[in-house]
Order: sequence, then C-alpha cells, then structure tokens
Amino acid sequence: MKKLLIWGAALCCFINGCTNSKNITEAQGDLAMGFMNPPDEAKPRVFWWWLEGYQTKEGILADLVAMKEAGIKGAIIFDAGSSSYNKMEKTESGPIFLGPEWKALFHYACDVADSLNLEISLNIGSGWNDGGPWVTPELASKKLVWSDTMVQGPRKLSMNLPMPGKLDKSRYYKPIAVLAVKLNENSAQIKPLENMDIKAVHSIYSIPMTKNGLGYDWNLFMKEEASPPHEANASLDNVIDVSSYVDAQGNINWDVPAGNYQIMRFGYSGTGIEVSTHSPGGGGLAIDYMSKEAMDVQYEKVVTALIKDHKNASLKYLHDDSWELGASNWTPAFTEAFQQQNGYDIKKYLPILTGKIIESRDVSNRFLYDFRRTIADVIWENHYKRFDELAKKDGMALHSESGGPHPAPIDALKNLGLNAIPMGEFWIRAKTHRVEDFRRIFIKQPAAAAHIYGKRFVQAEGPTSIGPHWEEDFAFMKPTLDRAYCEGLNRLVIHTFTHSPKSAGLPGNEYFAGTHFNQNVTWWKQAPAFLKWNSRVSYMLSRGLFVGDVCYYYGDNVPNQVPLKHIHPELGEGYDYDVCNTEVILTRMKVADGKIVLPDGMRYEVLALPDWKVVNADVMVKLAQLVKDGATIVGPKPLTTVGLKDRAAGEQKVKELSAALWGDINGTTITEHTYGKGKVVFGKTIRQVLQDKGKGPDFAYQSRKPGALIDYIHRTTPDAEIYYVVNRNERPEYIHTTFRVDGKVPELWNPDKGTIIPQKVYATKGQTVELPLFLDPFGSVFVVFRKNSTGDHASIPALPMDTFDIDPSLGTPENVAVTGPWTVNFAKEWGGPESTVFNQLISWTDHTDPGIKYYSGTAVYHQAFTVSAAQLQKKVFLDLGEMYNLAEVIINGKHTGVWWTHPFRGDISAYVKEGQNTLELRVVNLWPNRIIGDNYLPADKRFTKTNVKKFDKDYPLRKSGLIGPVRLQFYALD
Repeated sequence: MKKLLIWGAALCCFINGCTNSKNITEAQGDLAMGFMNPPDEAKPRVFWWWLEGYQTKEGILADLVAMKEAGIKGAIIFDAGSSSYNKMEKTESGPIFLGPEWKALFHYACDVADSLNLEISLNIGSGWNDGGPWVTPELASKKLVWSDTMVQGPRKLSMNLPMPGKLDKSRYYKPIAVLAVKLNENSAQIKPLENMDIKAVHSIYSIPMTKNGLGYDWNLFMKEEASPPHEANASLDNVIDVSSYVDAQGNINWDVPAGNYQIMRFGYSGTGIEVSTHSPGGGGLAIDYMSKEAMDVQYEKVVTALIKDHKNASLKYLHDDSWELGASNWTPAFTEAFQQQNGYDIKKYLPILTGKIIESRDVSNRFLYDFRRTIADVIWENHYKRFDELAKKDGMALHSESGGPHPAPIDALKNLGLNAIPMGEFWIRAKTHRVEDFRRIFIKQPAAAAHIYGKRFVQAEGPTSIGPHWEEDFAFMKPTLDRAYCEGLNRLVIHTFTHSPKSAGLPGNEYFAGTHFNQNVTWWKQAPAFLKWNSRVSYMLSRGLFVGDVCYYYGDNVPNQVPLKHIHPELGEGYDYDVCNTEVILTRMKVADGKIVLPDGMRYEVLALPDWKVVNADVMVKLAQLVKDGATIVGPKPLTTVGLKDRAAGEQKVKELSAALWGDINGTTITEHTYGKGKVVFGKTIRQVLQDKGKGPDFAYQSRKPGALIDYIHRTTPDAEIYYVVNRNERPEYIHTTFRVDGKVPELWNPDKGTIIPQKVYATKGQTVELPLFLDPFGSVFVVFRKNSTGDHASIPALPMDTFDIDPSLGTPENVAVTGPWTVNFAKEWGGPESTVFNQLISWTDHTDPGIKYYSGTAVYHQAFTVSAAQLQKKVFLDLGEMYNLAEVIINGKHTGVWWTHPFRGDISAYVKEGQNTLELRVVNLWPNRIIGDNYLPADKRFTKTNVKKFDKDYPLRKSGLIGPVRLQFYALD
C-alpha cells in the first residue's frame, strides 16, 4: 500500500495544473486556443435530407438556425426519397425536384446560410447515382453485349445474326463490331479464364472477400494464371473483323473460309441502372460515368439551372455520393479512348470479354488489365475530372465520395485526389446491418488520398446505420468516431440531419438510414457539448502533417481500393502508414535525406511494393530513380510489365532495371542490395527494415491486462507533436506508453473538457518519451509535446502489477453515498408527473406510473449533500454510477457541463462549498420508450408522431434515468 501511495503522489500532476487560456503564453497559445475554442473549419457538417422534396421556408430557417446554434458549420443539401425500407412510411411529397418552387426554396436556403455564415454543399441529383429524367439512353450507363453464331466453312453465309442478349428494358442497342473467330481444334476443351465475369467488369459485386477480414480481394485480379503454350480458343490472327459484311439490321453476307467459326455480334446497351431513392421529379436513368457529355448534361440540368441567376457565397461545394452503379464497362467513345491509351485496337480482342482465350491466357489477362485500366481512367477523365473543371469554373469545389466504397471499376485514390476534400463514409456498430468492420469503416482510403495529394481535410459521412432509430446516444457513437479519427478523419459530416416539418409531430419524419441528428431528438439541447468534442478532435487532427513511416504502393490494377486501417503482419503495432497509387509515384515522389518526400511535406521511410511479379514499366523507371537518389524500397523483384501496351520494350525495361535494383537478392541469405544512394530489401519484414534505419515504433504501449487494444494517430507541426490515443475496449486501461519524440515535455489534452494538464511523470530514453497513461472505457486523450524538456520531472515508475479500474494518480478515495429521497420533475406535456419522489433510484422503465415508465425526454433530479471543511481541502469527485443516457450536472446553481460519456464521473472541486450543496441533474433518455408506450393509448391521446413504425408494443423498453449509486469521492491532494 505504501508503494502505491508514493506512486500515486508522484502522479498527482494528472489532476493538478489544469490550465486555461489565461495562463498559456502567447507563443504557445495558437494551438491551445484553437483546441479550446475550435474555429469554424473544425466544426462538423451534416447531410441535410429533404425527404420527398418536402421543405418550407419556415423549416429551412429553423433547421439552419438550429445547426448554427449547436455548432454545425454547414450542410449538404440532399434531396431524396424517404425509402421503402421496412418499418418506414413514405413521407409527404413536396415540390417537384428542380421545379420553380423547389429552386426558390434552394435559393432561400442559400440566402439564410449566407446570413448565418454557414456553408452549403449540393448533391447534384435527387437520391444517389447521378442521373434524372433528362437522361436519355444515349447518356445512360452502358454495358457490352454480344451474340454468338457457330458456322462451319467453307460456305456462303447469308443470314440475320441474332441480337445480343441482356439488352436493357428499352431495347436500346448500338453496334460495335462483328467478328469471325476461327476456333482452334481443341477449343472446346479449353477452360475459361479464371474469374472472368469480374475481370471483364460484367459483374462487380461478386468479387470474393479476403480471408483476413479486410474486405474485397483486389489482388485476385493480379493472380497469376498458368499459361501453357498453345492453350487458346483462337490466335489473334484468326480473329477477323467482318463488320463490313453486315448491314444495320444484322444481316451478314460473307464467304466463310474453311474452318470452324464463331460469329460474334458485339454492341452495347444500357445497364438499366436508375437513380436510387429519389424524390418526385428526380427519377430516371443513371448517367454514363464514362461520358463527358453525360456529365455536362447532369451539371447543366442541376447546377447551372440553380446558380445561373442566383449564386450564393455560402454555396461552396458540390457532391455526388458513393458509387452504387454496379458494373458498367462501355461507352460510345470507348474504342477511341482505348486506342489512345494503349496504342492498339480493341476490336480483335473483344472475344476475350466473352470468356474466350485469344492467343494465350497471358495475353488475354494482359488485355483485360488494359481494359479495366482504361475504364477507370475514362471515368476519372470524363466524370470526376470534368466535374471538378465545371465546379471550379463556377467558383466551387468537390467533396465527392468518388472512391467507392462499394466495388467499382475505378482507381479510388486517383479519383479522390481530384477532390478539394477527399471523402469517405463510416457506419456505427450495429447488429442489423454492416456488422463486420470491413463493411463499415471506409476512412483510411480518403485519408491516404488527402495525405498523398496534399489535401488538408479528410471528411466522411457517418455514423451511418440501417435498423436503429433514436437508439444511439453520444457514448455509443464515440467508439466508432474515435476509430474513424484514428484512421485519419478530421472533418465529420453527420449522417443525418433530416428536415421534419412541424406537422409531422415529434420525433417526426426520418430517413431510413443514418444516426438521427436534428432538433427533434431528445438530447438536442445537450448536442453542443458532443459537437464541440468532435470539433476539438478534428481541429487537432488537421494541424500539420500526418506521420506515417511506410507508404504502400497498391499497384496499377483496376479495380483498386484501400481497406480499413489494420496492422500489417510485416509491420506490426506502433507504426502507421499511407497507401499510394501510380499517379503519385510518377508525378509527386522524390527523395530527400534518404526519405521519400511529397511536395506538400509528407515524408516516408520506406516504399513497400505489392506482392506481385508485375509492375507498370513507367513505375519501374521511377522506382529506379528513387532508389538511386537514396530511397529504401521493400518488396519482391518484378519480373515483367503489365498489359499489352509496348509490351516488348516494357518487359525489357523491367527486366534490366529490376536486375540492377535487386541484384543478387534471394530473399533468404541475401536480403539487401544497394543501388546508388539507396537500397532495395526483400526477405526482411518492413518492421526490421525500419528498425535497421533507426526508426523504432512511433507509439508503443504495455498493459498488465491481456487483450488491451490501443489505437493512435500522430500529426506533426513545426512546434508540436500531436498524438491522439484511444482505448478501443469497453474497459479501463492503465498502460505504460512510449512516444517517438526527442526531448519534449508531454501534456494531456482532454477534448471533452478542453483542459490541458502538464504531465510531470515521464522519462526520456534516447529519442523517446515514456509515461503512464490511464484511459477510461472507450476513453481517449491527446498527448501533445510542445516544450523542450528541462529535466524537471518525476521518474516514471515500473508498470505496477495492479491494473486499476480508476485513475491511480488520484490515490484511494473516501466514498460518501448521496442517497434519497430524490425529487424528480418530469415534463407534464410528455406524460410525466410534474414532481415526484424517488425514494430509491431505479430505471424509469421499472416504475409503476405509466407516465414515467414510458417517458422520453428530460427529467430533473434534485438532491443536496454536505461537504465538511476537511473534505473541502481534498479533490472532490462526483460519480453518478449507472445513468441513461446523459446529464447536465448543476452544482450550487453552476453548470459543470454535459456528462455524456462513460464513466459518468468528474471533478467537481471548483463547484462545491463547505456545508450544504445543491445538486441538480437534468437527465435525458431517448425516444423509443415514449413511442412504445403510445401504442397503448388511443390515437388522439398519443404524445409522439413519426413515420418510423419499428417500435410496437412488444419492442423492449430501454433503461432510462439515473440508477446510480451516486457518491462523492474525496481524494487527498498529496
């Protein structure tokens, strides 16, 4: 016990020395001032759903004022349908999308936003997938189609070739070519290419998952297939273009040479994909994302039509949402685009897209690589780049969800690099939808894009859900948000703020998805505290630059996307990383001081290559230059190039350069080879390579508890090292931490309270700083290093055997119960008694009074407690115990803040006095109980009204109110 007391005294700095803006020096004040009072740039934005186009001027004004007052900086206007999901009623329809009345309401919204200094973004359609009633089949999303006819020659062929199958419902069809393929004798025995449908982008959602829990198996596209000689359905020389012998109706007149021929009639049709979840007037076909003309029409019909005579300063960003188009693999100009990009004519290779092996498996797979790569680059050029050009011309920028996250034939990082703010999405923990992590966390990808393309902000839609309705409180949201922040998020776009007219009642109308977040929720008055926590975290994580030691190259394949942040087996814990693409390697990477650097300041110790034997020839040339200039590259030796473009020259280049760079590396006895000022490594883990370079882990921790899971992210500025450290477990953790910081003093910055606590118990070892750290269940804290160490600090003790459930720096408390009776006031207008007495603290759902049992909203608990003069000389904490769902805590008439996250326990020393003290707790629960209770009342006696029909009589009630036990805790100061 004596050792524990001494140890606790040494840690008293955890709770002493809490600072505020008055005692921060001016030189150090900018970061701290922004932390305590975050600027507008750090504040959350929201998806603002206009369900079924329904909106009014009164509703617009009320919504925007509510956003402003709560601490929300802006909104994405997202017109959409209210959906046909189960348990949801369709809401009342409003003005026709883009009709005169709708436009007037949009302009009014922008005018109000101007007056409130808010920021408006616009989703360029109704619902998602760009498109609308103006999209003709010529402008719609398209796919390759074909028909086959077997013919034995020699003979005179005169017939009508069958129309290709799988046409869209309008029977839209345009021809591409008719090919006669002379089949080899063994053609019938040839097995088709592996994973043909996904390689040819006939299907996109059938991509299998990895076995390691990281989502879709993008490497599948680069998997080597054995390619025995002469194994093909036909040689390229035996693919004959007979289009000139076929008329517009498909009638062919051709002298068939000797042999067995497959006549293939190729064309394209629509995919039939439509705009999803649209409001009245917004429906129609989805546009062709490979067509610049289609993008121009979409922009003209939506954006130009809205801003032509009325452009507001508040309208700053344009948006289109996550890719949900499925597979699309053709566009009218595709033949020309393919020729321009790859240097050869696509037509004779078209049979490969039907599953035929032409020339060889290797040639066929290389063609399919070129095919998919062309699709991705045409989408980038004609949709996202064109969108960006049009937006900039009108003085706006993009934050499209252009990286998926659903499977798509895209280079996700390249698309996101066009955005002013790369954007992703994330989903809250749920048992009903997107349960697995890889289906719900999509932040690392836009974060990597922001870092490698020099963008400051990373934003994401979230926390999204399907299933829950008004069932998430701030404490439940926090672990998901913290995980997103550790992935790289630094601007939250809350999904979702739904407009609900007064006529819809309370809690009113809601969208089928998203965490409901508007002024109709029970906890709206307390929302500013939670939003400020988000703003503080966002502010800190948008300072300076991200710190990652490794840059992983994800190759040149399409489709390609970045999975969620995870611990790579070869890297291990304690290091962070980015992912880059071909464009960044070729145009933005250089070397300085042995590090890989980007123009905006990002620096990496190593570049890691994918575990493939192929590489883009241009990338190979750049890799050689990087190593020559001093870079360290880790990965296997490439043996050949990708695709068919300039194949012979490319293969020769790759072989020569890889031989020079990898030298005699065999991956076992020889694992390194020097080339110029740098080196290539293969056969060592990336962790070993970093440690060989003198780079130990950026962050490390030790715990006595098995299963501890601590996440982090690190930002660096010229004046500070900023670490955000997060406990991913729902249990307290006491850990011994190590930070790769040289000679600076640690401080603990609490984003909930806005406090800064100097940490005087730490040790410097070499170029690291060690310190003890206590984290509450799902707790998080910034560890910031600003000042140079002067040696004025206590030595860090060894990690104690005790694991601790309460911050051990406080010592052992004197516990005093705060007991009943409690006077509790409920809102009569919501069915509760204006005043009642709880002799014992229980959940409202256990009360016999139906007005309390089914109550939703705020109830005010009143109590008094006494503090002696001796107790007042100690640190005083209030512990509320078990409580649902959050509370405003008021002591002696002074507001101590909103207690919204576990444990509901805090320092009240500044608020108590000697003698009797008053305690007022404004406890807020959630909506479900009142909605459930209303099922037992006649329709005209019900308190709630909503289009959500999930909560029937049998739906379980949620614990509510203060359950306790409530106690005071007194800790000695020394």
